[in-house]
Amino acid sequence: MKNLGKINIAILTFILTLTFSCTSILDQEPVSITHPDVYWSSQSEAEQALAGSYALFKNAMTYQANFLHWGEFPAKTLMDSKFWITDYIEGSGNYVLPYRENTQEWKLFYRAANWAFTIEQYVEGMSEELFTTPQEKNRIIGEAAFVRALSYFYMTRIWGEIPIVHESLETSDQLITPDGYIVEVSRSPENEVLDYILEAVEKSIGLLEYASPGSRNWAITANKASAEALKAHTLLWYASRNNNDNELVQQSLDVATSVINNSNTSLIDYVSEGQEGFEKMMRGQSKTGLFEINISADVNESFRMNNGNGNHTGLTLNQPILNGNNGTAPTGNPDFYGYEFMAEPERDTDVRKELFFNDFEDMGASTFPLKYSFSSDDPASEDPYARFSESNILIFRLADIYLLRAEAYTKLGQYSAAVQDLDLVRSQAGVPAYTGVQDRSNLIKAIFDERAIELVAEAHSAYDRIRMDYFEGVSWMNSNRKAKNGYFWPVSNGVIIRNPSIVQTEYWQGRL
Repeated sequence: MKNLGKINIAILTFILTLTFSCTSILDQEPVSITHPDVYWSSQSEAEQALAGSYALFKNAMTYQANFLHWGEFPAKTLMDSKFWITDYIEGSGNYVLPYRENTQEWKLFYRAANWAFTIEQYVEGMSEELFTTPQEKNRIIGEAAFVRALSYFYMTRIWGEIPIVHESLETSDQLITPDGYIVEVSRSPENEVLDYILEAVEKSIGLLEYASPGSRNWAITANKASAEALKAHTLLWYASRNNNDNELVQQSLDVATSVINNSNTSLIDYVSEGQEGFEKMMRGQSKTGLFEINISADVNESFRMNNGNGNHTGLTLNQPILNGNNGTAPTGNPDFYGYEFMAEPERDTDVRKELFFNDFEDMGASTFPLKYSFSSDDPASEDPYARFSESNILIFRLADIYLLRAEAYTKLGQYSAAVQDLDLVRSQAGVPAYTGVQDRSNLIKAIFDERAIELVAEAHSAYDRIRMDYFEGVSWMNSNRKAKNGYFWPVSNGVIIRNPSIVQTEYWQGRL
């Protein structure tokens, strides 16, 4: 990623071959991998492989702006894309998207996870003498374990029960049994998947060290605090899937506290730092970042912004940021849940309305989020609208962890502590202290609302609704759908055809 240097062309070719022709036991396609004697022979090669694992995860998230389809649009809070395909989600709750079967596919995540696991296996077998220090070897293994854990965490939040692949797939022989049958892997129970994620993230935490803003690769590669943030999220998700198990909630609270105390991050004060602070946060590697996907033209990790719908800028930005309107541009929707709570008097002084949105107060066709609006000129074009995106995609940052801890405090009945964390985040945006009833239901709403505005367009809200069991404003979510796990995405029919041991999620059976 940024500052890692350019990946050797031969290595890049190998990684792309791995990406598009193999890797998943769920794809059942031929697999090949460079022989250890000719590839895993230096720290430089291990670093190049690690850069490839981040690239595969980035591809899984950004391909056709899928991270927004999974994590933002189903929440119906402050994002109304006005995109006809996405309206299948926002309007009817039908996640069966025409022409976007890849949104129901998990293979890109499995490719990222498999390549990360491969790195772990081979680097662990490399001599320490090949690395500048033993800590550098540990760092590479720890970062790879983080990518593996993060890939599985996204999959289980999107699809619920998923298969666990317990080995690095390197040859097609691994897909065939001794009797000549194709290996099939069924979906594992959610608790087994979450245990697998926690095992990987604990490995990552044990091998990584804390970093500081300004350090090499700050926030765009994992450090100890990034892994702890993932652990805090995983534990609270696990608790929500296990009748809000208080022990798991407490563990999440404890590790969130460790992130807050040890990550060397700090909150953006939107009141005092204003536009400059907001822009620094979104351009990336700011003082508040814990982990983010790098979007930078300087190292050829960007793209030309346009008003199409193939990327996240096209699904979030409108005129005057992007030139033209092809009928799919996002617009404000005053009927959406989020605009209702943002109209409450306590939000009159919320500076995020001005910073995070274009024309929020005059709700309508010119209202849209600005988090992905930062860009640089294309020196090869005289077109003023020919610009490269320069806005990172934030995965974990400090405000998220404060609000996650507030949720944990609430679920443990420690309401005053929850309000303290909630008010800290609100104060950075000029919002008065919370004065509502201090009980579980009211605080869950307040925390959800705060996460919805603070993390808008960062693709948290749909997962927040599942974890918090809070679906106010989502008309198509009902008790029957929830009982059949209809908040999860359906598994692609293509996956089931390739692997008949996969059983479709109950709610989606007969609907595809």
